[in-house]
Amino acid sequence: MRIPENRTSLLLRQDNEQNPRRTNLSPVRTGFAGLLLCLLGCLASTPVAAQSPSDTLFEGHHHESEKEYVRAADVYREYLIGNPENDEVRAALARVLSWQKQYEEAVALYEDILSRHPVDHDVRIALARVKAWQGRLDEAQAGYQSVLQEIPDSLDARKGLADTLYWKRDYAEALRLYEDLFSAADGPELSQRIETIKAELAALTPAQALRAPVGADRMRPALPFRDYLKIGYSHYGYTHSIPNEHIGLIEGATSIGTRTLVGRIEPISRFGSQDIPVSGELYSQLWEKAWGYIGALATANPSFSPNVSFGGEAFQGLGAAHPTLSFLEPSMGYRHMVFGATSIDVVIPGITIYFPYNVWLTEKIYYVPPSGAITFSTQLTWRPTDRLQFFASGSFGTSSNNIRAAQDFTRISSFIIQGGATMPLSERLSLETTAYYEDREASYARRGGAVNLIIHW
Repeated sequence: MRIPENRTSLLLRQDNEQNPRRTNLSPVRTGFAGLLLCLLGCLASTPVAAQSPSDTLFEGHHHESEKEYVRAADVYREYLIGNPENDEVRAALARVLSWQKQYEEAVALYEDILSRHPVDHDVRIALARVKAWQGRLDEAQAGYQSVLQEIPDSLDARKGLADTLYWKRDYAEALRLYEDLFSAADGPELSQRIETIKAELAALTPAQALRAPVGADRMRPALPFRDYLKIGYSHYGYTHSIPNEHIGLIEGATSIGTRTLVGRIEPISRFGSQDIPVSGELYSQLWEKAWGYIGALATANPSFSPNVSFGGEAFQGLGAAHPTLSFLEPSMGYRHMVFGATSIDVVIPGITIYFPYNVWLTEKIYYVPPSGAITFSTQLTWRPTDRLQFFASGSFGTSSNNIRAAQDFTRISSFIIQGGATMPLSERLSLETTAYYEDREASYARRGGAVNLIIHW
């Protein structure tokens, strides 16, 4: 029987037939060549050994450490096909999926692990963390709390619960947890979060921010304005042949961090005399949900204006006591004014009530103790947009609510009606207008208004 030639023998025979000179090669050389070709053929046909499970895991961990999460997930999936019982790798897959915001699948994998290992604290913490990232904050809080009932000293569970409470805006409890953590394991991240929460607790409510010229710098002009130059003119006419009143105004303001400094010069012609008072205020946030200002005024050789005046006012949002009271903001103000040899004190209690749609009502009392003069004032303000605002106010009593001369605090029955608007003209220009009427019974009636141009930067 003829044995079929293998491929190597066939190649040798064909080569010898085509090259007759080689037929004289020695049998030894011919056999060596055949053996070499056989070895090469075997090597070419031998398959590459499959990667071991340990090598696969090493590759997955390497991709994860390099933040190549998509490739790491693919490797972990491949491993689990051949090793479906390995929950450690299943947890690693859930971890890298959560970092890719594939929360649903990550949750499903963690819950699958817990169906077999219900007391695995690490997996329960990881599941709570992913639920927090999903926005399922109540479930995340319950998950962390259940772990802490069993292992109260778990730093991961305490940190996760603190983060969750922070995201739920439960700042007081979150701050307590963060401070406990900081005492156990301080770090820049915890320190920064503690400072952030303290700032949040002290920060004014959105309603308070409608009036308070304090806080973070703004990207563009918005009421209440903080960086501007105001140039204006006011004119008032009097009855009983009293000369008209003219007031010029140059006012500037600048933000200094979270505070605002305002200064002004007002050349005033009133009662036939002229004064040029210079005044200013510094506005600042005070403590939790509170803000206020201090101010001073001085006039050189005054005819009717105060020689000096100083005082301030503080506003306290009741949201600091309970969130349901955040629409209420009581205030207390005080001014001491010196007119020549006479000095007076003015006490100004008040309250502001905030309504929806950027509407608020401010009620104040102006009380001058020496004379007993007292005036009640009410003002309604509406701000439909960041730079458009309207107000209307009225007051009645026995003094003015804007004391600028001795005549203003003389005890005489009076009532005042005012109205005005602030509106944008362009990106860097705004217009402010007011109308005013005051009746001081037998002394005089005073009527007029003001127009101010505001330049923003």
